[in-house]
Amino acid sequence: MTVDGRIPTATMTSVIPLLGPVADAHAFRETMGSFPTPVAVVTALDSDGIPRGLTCSAVCSVSMDPPSMLVCVNRRNGSLDAIRQSGGFVINLLCEDRQQLSDIFASASPQKFAHADWKPSPASGLPLLHSDALAFVDCRLQAELVAGSHAILIGTVRSSGGGSTPESGPLVYYDRNYGRWAPATSDDDELPGRS
Repeated sequence: MTVDGRIPTATMTSVIPLLGPVADAHAFRETMGSFPTPVAVVTALDSDGIPRGLTCSAVCSVSMDPPSMLVCVNRRNGSLDAIRQSGGFVINLLCEDRQQLSDIFASASPQKFAHADWKPSPASGLPLLHSDALAFVDCRLQAELVAGSHAILIGTVRSSGGGSTPESGPLVYYDRNYGRWAPATSDDDELPGRS
């Protein structure tokens, strides 16, 4: 529902109790390493207007109507407060050769943005890593669900687009290693059902 044509900015927060049998944490971590994921840097501004960000592989679209995204952030990560304070976040999908930048934003360094070329997003003013992102999505924070060690943040999309290097592919993470996406190649005659 809108107020005077604007999307409400208040967020809803819920806690989801996680009950049931507990799997072996080491085995679960090993299994999750088998899931290839895109690598993104999620950015926001803290209450002093200082840019904050974190590397995040738990990113996905939620809905096309309205356009919305989901990110999962460890509740101990300092950038979570910045996301809450700014009322939104920008998902910057990293280009395939940005492993070093991913490592910097995954660290506890207070100087992460000293290594990033960024500008304010036109839609929100939040940090957009235009030179390092294959694509970006700028979201208004709409809901936060607390589940175990993480906060699941749902945002409605204010704007989205490509970065400054459209010829690049995405940086991916699989089995504790960075990689690059490549299309599958095969001879069409060998595919089942092709004649």
